[in-house]
Amino acid sequence: MSAFQFAIESADNAEFNEAPLANGEETHTVANAIAEAQDLAQEAADEDQVADKLEDEQEQAEDLAEEVEDTVAQEGALDATSARLLKVALSNIVGKAHAKKTLPATESYSGGRQAGREATRIALEGIKDTLKAFWEAIKAQFKKVYQKVKDWMVKTFSAAKKLKDRAESLQKRANDTVGTIEEKSFSFGQTKAIAVDGKYNDAGTLTSGLDTLKKIASEAYQELKKDKVDELVEDATSNVKSSFGGSGKNRAAHSFNIRGNLDTFHNGWKNIASGTVPGSVGDVKKYSDQFGDSNEITLTGTFGLPGGKAIVMSKYKNTSGALSLEDGIKAFKAAKIRLASDKYTPRDVTEGDVKTLTTSQIDKVCDNVIDIAEGVFGFEKNWKERERFIDRIEKEVEDLVKDFDQEDDADSRDQRIFRNFLTAQTSVLRASINFAANLSSYLLTTSNAYLNYAERSLGQHKSK
Repeated sequence: MSAFQFAIESADNAEFNEAPLANGEETHTVANAIAEAQDLAQEAADEDQVADKLEDEQEQAEDLAEEVEDTVAQEGALDATSARLLKVALSNIVGKAHAKKTLPATESYSGGRQAGREATRIALEGIKDTLKAFWEAIKAQFKKVYQKVKDWMVKTFSAAKKLKDRAESLQKRANDTVGTIEEKSFSFGQTKAIAVDGKYNDAGTLTSGLDTLKKIASEAYQELKKDKVDELVEDATSNVKSSFGGSGKNRAAHSFNIRGNLDTFHNGWKNIASGTVPGSVGDVKKYSDQFGDSNEITLTGTFGLPGGKAIVMSKYKNTSGALSLEDGIKAFKAAKIRLASDKYTPRDVTEGDVKTLTTSQIDKVCDNVIDIAEGVFGFEKNWKERERFIDRIEKEVEDLVKDFDQEDDADSRDQRIFRNFLTAQTSVLRASINFAANLSSYLLTTSNAYLNYAERSLGQHKSK
């Protein structure tokens, strides 16, 4: 089934949970709370894949519409052969049922010139309506992704509270322990989760990795103040409106300076993804090509994180001055931040012995974990403002599309490009939301593994 079919059929049955963000009863361990959050993370990832596929199908439908319009402009109407090919092509994108409902029967083109022109007009209207339906499906899928992420984050916030409590309890036990280390190393089953650059047998390297995560947690969750929400929304929508001046056939839709909206995205994340791609990833071009055409994008990031992870941000290379709208759309589609693998081929880390931490190192691990948990708390406190921001953006974007679509004399290609442009901006927002959730999950999972390491280390200390 195409993503378009799936989105259209499931939109009417979507249920959105309006439960408040609140910590439930403390009946689960930290590990269980994190496991529950990870289950929801997978559900969110599945819905996000549908959204990606939907946007790909929309792009295919846009290309098909352009081909049909060019053919009609040259030939005046489609013939029966072209109509058959159109139906096959559209069926491959949106499914046979929708294509059959949208396009006239092939026989309609065989009743003379007038009948062929009328069938062509109906076909063009059908394609135009399909592209509008894609916009509705993309909006509905965005809401589904966001709701899944919200459910996931509710569990993540709860897990963060449990994690902080556990770290404080372990820290107190470590500070109360007076003795010597009985075993200088021990076997640890979570070496993959805490290994830094494939290394896990040096305590200093491991604890420095957690130091990096603490810094990321303190910088990643920028506060979104209530009075800033309206300002951000107004800036975003005014940038869009100014890019499409005029109306109807006189609308200027092909010269756009994207810097304002894109800088808002990049400035929000660049403080945690500012390093260049290191040669240690192997073939740098091969690594970059995972995230787009390396001839069109640049990558920055933070590499060498515990567990073989990296934070990678991609950016379209040509963002200076005014761009064509097509390049502007490419720039938005390229603007992504991801939690990715540190290596193109991640080093295989087997389970092995780790060095026993001293009580002062255990104390530092606990301090860092507490700070990381508090960083996630800060994101929770600010979640309602982020929700209000997304609600307002959705409303403003919807109004912009309605205004454009109601212009009868507007060029259909401009209408398509305008929706495609807004879809690309929605994709940036979706990527940013998903990254924040993925980062939170990674920070908590890895921090809990570090606490396991610290707790096992404490067990190697012999009291005097």
